[in-house]
Amino acid sequence: MSLELDINLVNPNLHEKDFIYPRDFGAGRPNKAIFKFRHIAEWREYLLTLQIRSDRVPTIHAVAYHAALHMLLLSWVDGSVTKPAEMQALRSLEAALIGVYFQPLCKREEERRERWLKRCRGCAACVECRKFDREKFRPGLNKLLDYMVAHDELNPALHSEAKKRDRSAINIIRNGIAHGDLFNALPWGGLFDVVREIIEHAYRNYPESVEYPAYVPAAEHNNGDAGELFGHVRALW
Repeated sequence: MSLELDINLVNPNLHEKDFIYPRDFGAGRPNKAIFKFRHIAEWREYLLTLQIRSDRVPTIHAVAYHAALHMLLLSWVDGSVTKPAEMQALRSLEAALIGVYFQPLCKREEERRERWLKRCRGCAACVECRKFDREKFRPGLNKLLDYMVAHDELNPALHSEAKKRDRSAINIIRNGIAHGDLFNALPWGGLFDVVREIIEHAYRNYPESVEYPAYVPAAEHNNGDAGELFGHVRALW
């Protein structure tokens, strides 16, 4: 789907000014490499390069990610919008990955529990011996990304143990923003590039023009009741 960003949401008197945004992504912050913009139209053109272009990504996830770019456009006049925009991008990433990898991760967790039970003989005294509850299983962004690297050919440059150590891994950045890391005030240059690339990688083998995430039951697709479908998706999130 094509993204449209309206610069007229910003007061025309503020369209021309000096604006900078970091380019690099990693431990070396504050960033030395920066983008420099003189007009909001230039900023918009840059943001449009960050949009999801793959038709294989379900609309619901593309829209959620693009909402972050709409928010980032407004950082031209209010820098405090940047962190909420980053958080929205990371939320959209986690939801998109759950749509692809929840089932295989669930299966792996069930198999791991079964192996543990055979060894522990079901003592029922520890967490590992409790019955696996599929409805309560929440793999988290770290497990999702680890699985992608190990089993779905995700480029280690996007997620690795080295990035975890230098605190530039996507899941660590997400936790820092979500939990109010005092040393996480500067924008993460390159964050949106990485989020977009991971989402497009996850759905690269999906058919084009998918309208629903993989975990919505097929029966819901054809019942014609948009309200029920929305309620179902909202409940999952």
